[in-house]
Amino acid sequence: MADTPAVTANGYCTNTTPVSGTIRTVNAKNTGPKFFHLHDRRYGNCPCGKEVSLTERDNLRHHKPPQE
Repeated sequence: MADTPAVTANGYCTNTTPVSGTIRTVNAKNTGPKFFHLHDRRYGNCPCGKEVSLTERDNLRHHKPPQE
């Protein structure tokens, strides 16, 4: 897999740009107060294979790639 991003020494993915076309917004408005913190949260896919929430600037949060 040559298209996977590099991994730092402590195991975190170095990619911060989501795959284009994979950004989605979670609609959790009607799930009740327990899950309301998920409402309008944005997620995107990383080339490493993990789905990660986005920051305010549409960058991926600090994450570790999935275990194989």
